[in-house]
Amino acid sequence: MKKLKVIVCKAGNGVSAHLPDVEGYVIARDTVAKLKKDLREGIRFHVEGLYPEERCEWMNGEYEFEFVFHDIASFIEAYGNFINQSCLARITGINEGQMRQYASGVKQPTKKTMQRIETGIKHYAFELQSVSFDGV
Repeated sequence: MKKLKVIVCKAGNGVSAHLPDVEGYVIARDTVAKLKKDLREGIRFHVEGLYPEERCEWMNGEYEFEFVFHDIASFIEAYGNFINQSCLARITGINEGQMRQYASGVKQPTKKTMQRIETGIKHYAFELQSVSFDGV
């Protein structure tokens, strides 16, 4: 099964995404949730419009998505119901005021800081996976 990277970024009052493996396909929506909802159908429609010689082998089979966030603002928009800026600051050890600036787009984190944020999120997810409840 092909894994397609979906590069998500803040765009005006919403978000947009492109897929490096799907040349010419871009999608923009008000929210990441709406983008995710419409993504598969949009790609199907895009692929149907291609000439046979433009189609890649994976386009005839199953595929899944890997979401890659270009900025903190689009990540917070996508997962804000589960993890807010304050929580993200605690998880990553980054100053809360600094995280608010990243989330609002006022400042952009360095590549090293983005790596620190990603590592913190993955460590937190790993911690959550190790949780269990007695009697379940």
